[in-house]
Amino acid sequence: MRKINFVLAAAALALAGCTLVNEVEIRPLQYDPTKIERGTDVQQMLRKFDLNRAVQQASLIEQKQKVSVSELGSLGAAEVAAGRYDDARRHLRAAVDAEPFRNIYAALAWSLSELEYMSNNYEASLDWAKVAADHGLVVKTWHMDYLAALAHTDAYHFSGEPADRVSMRMGRPDVPRIEVKLNDTHNASALIDSGAVLSIMSERMAGSMNVKRLGTFEGTFAGLLGEPITVRFGMLDSLEIGKIRIANVPVAIMPDEKMKFLVSGKKEFRIDFLLGANLLKEFRLELDFRHNLVTFIHLRPADRQPAPDQNIFWQQFRPSVRGTVNRHGWYMFVLDTGSEVTFLNQTQLASMPIPLIAPKMHNATLQGLGGAKKHGEKLDDVEVGIDRWAGVFKNMPMYAPSERELTSGIVGENYLRNFIVTLDFGRMRIDLKPIVVHAGGFEEELQKTGGAKQLPPS
Repeated sequence: MRKINFVLAAAALALAGCTLVNEVEIRPLQYDPTKIERGTDVQQMLRKFDLNRAVQQASLIEQKQKVSVSELGSLGAAEVAAGRYDDARRHLRAAVDAEPFRNIYAALAWSLSELEYMSNNYEASLDWAKVAADHGLVVKTWHMDYLAALAHTDAYHFSGEPADRVSMRMGRPDVPRIEVKLNDTHNASALIDSGAVLSIMSERMAGSMNVKRLGTFEGTFAGLLGEPITVRFGMLDSLEIGKIRIANVPVAIMPDEKMKFLVSGKKEFRIDFLLGANLLKEFRLELDFRHNLVTFIHLRPADRQPAPDQNIFWQQFRPSVRGTVNRHGWYMFVLDTGSEVTFLNQTQLASMPIPLIAPKMHNATLQGLGGAKKHGEKLDDVEVGIDRWAGVFKNMPMYAPSERELTSGIVGENYLRNFIVTLDFGRMRIDLKPIVVHAGGFEEELQKTGGAKQLPPS
C-alpha cells in the first residue's frame, strides 16, 4: 500500500537575528532557455514541473483515437495542480472509467478527491477519498472525519462588499498582519500565511470565543522540519476582513505553546490567528509593502480562468510558484507569505544547479510554527527567479523536511517585501512590481531605472 502525505503546515516562521533577512539584491531575471528542463510527453512534463506545456497537451491527447490511462492521469494531475478543475475532472473521470489497475485507480481517485477539496465540494472529496482508500491508498482517518464534518456545509459563504483594502502591519517579525473581526464579537490580529494549508487559531482564542468544534477527532499537521503538530478543528460562524464578510470558515485549533516565538531582544511573539491557503484561494490579493496596505478581491466563478502563462500551481494543498535557480529551471517553491526568510530544501539540492561547495553554518535561530528551532546550514550567493525578477541571496538557509517534499524550497518575505505583490488565484499568477526605497525616503519602480539595485538593510 502507498501512503499519501496530503496535509502540511509550513505556516509562520520567525527569525532571531537579521543577517539572513536583509541581504537580498533584486535585479531583472535573465535565464538561458536551453537550461530549462522540458519534457517530451505529458508524464515527463509533470515530473519536470513544465506544467504550462503539460496542460496545453489536452487537445492533442483528446484527438488521439486511443488514449492511455497514464496520459489521461498525468494530464489530469497537471490540471489539478494548475487549478483547471473542470478539465481535470473530465480527464480523470475518463481514466477511472477505463478501470485501470488497483494502484493507478487509487491515485486517480485521490487526484479527484484533491480537486473536489480545492473546489470546496467536501462531500464529493470524501467519496473519492474513500475510493482511494478502498484501492490501497493510506488516507488518514482524521482526514476522512474532517471531510465528513464539512460534507453538508456551505463553507466560505461570502456576503457584504466584494472587495476592500485594509491596513497591513509589518515589523518584528517581518510578516504581514491585518485586523479582522471573528464571530461578530472578537477583533483579532491575523497573519496572512499562504504557506499554511488551513486557517489556524490558538486554543486560547478558540476557548475565549467558544468556537464550534468539528467533532472530537484530532489531526496531525507537519511543521517546517516535519515535526508533528496535533490539532483539532472548528468552524468560525463569521470572519470579517474590512467590509468583506465570510460565513462558515473552517479552522485548525492548535495548542498555545505551538504558536509562540522569540523575536529580537528575546521578546515573545504570540500568534493567535492566521489566514491559511484554503481561505486565501478565494481571493485576488495585492500586498502593497510601500504603503502597508493589502487589497482583498473575492473571486467569482467567472474570475477563475488560469492564464496561459500562469506561474502559481498547487502542491500538497499549498500554493507554489514556478521559478529558476541560478538561471536554470523549472523549480517549484512554496509561496509562503508567513515566512520571514526564503529557504532551499536540502533534500533537493542534488537536482539544483548549485556548485558542490560545503555549506556553512549560520548563527541565526530559525523558528517554525509548532515550536521547532533550528541552527542550520546556509549557502552563499544563490539566485532565485520568480515572475520577471531575480533575488540574489547573500545567505540562503536550508531546511530538511522529514517527509519527502517535491518543492525546492520556500519563497518568503525577505524576497516578497521588495515588491508590490499581486496574488491572483483566479488567473493563478503572482505578479511582482519591484520598488526601490532610497535613503532619502523616496521610491521608484525598478523597471524605470534599467538596472539592479541593492536594497538597504532593515
